[in-house]
Amino acid sequence: MRKPQVSEEVLDESFVDDGCDYKMSQLIHDNRESFASVDKWLYLGADNRNSNFAKVGITEGNLTSRSYSSANPTYYLFCAFKFKHNVSKLDMKIVEDDVLSKLDEYWLDEYEISKRLRHYESNVLSECFDNVNFEDFYKDLHYIIYTHHRAKFEISDYQANDFDEGDQEFVNCIFNKKLPKSENVYIEMILQ
Repeated sequence: MRKPQVSEEVLDESFVDDGCDYKMSQLIHDNRESFASVDKWLYLGADNRNSNFAKVGITEGNLTSRSYSSANPTYYLFCAFKFKHNVSKLDMKIVEDDVLSKLDEYWLDEYEISKRLRHYESNVLSECFDNVNFEDFYKDLHYIIYTHHRAKFEISDYQANDFDEGDQEFVNCIFNKKLPKSENVYIEMILQ
């Protein structure tokens, strides 16, 4: 199996020649900037002791700061989906709110109440869900991002082998290196 790859021409300055129109030049520039960007993420967190827990959030900057919790040492980042470089903080927040709202509709208990947890003292909805099937939650999260917010995220092509006729896509993401399965297994779960 091959890992998703970015075309060399996206990164190659010589691809942009003087005769290239401004729209093409801007597209190439945006692709290069988004590929190089490591600042804007929508992440999915998990708990090593509770396989039914999931947390969805956004961050600008280093993912390391989101990969642990002093209150919960078994918390970790499962994966992070990459926003395009030019998405504003406000747009990131709008996407996060919409994704959480849609997950509220997907993940309901037997009384048709969202499985999203509330903060104990304030009773305000958190970014955390409990009593969910984590892999299904992960797939639903990707589907919502891909279907409703595709224009705000980097999309990657995936081809399982050289004989596949049609490429499939997924929202560009990175995975925790300590996961028990190969990255390709998790990518193949979310192909569109």
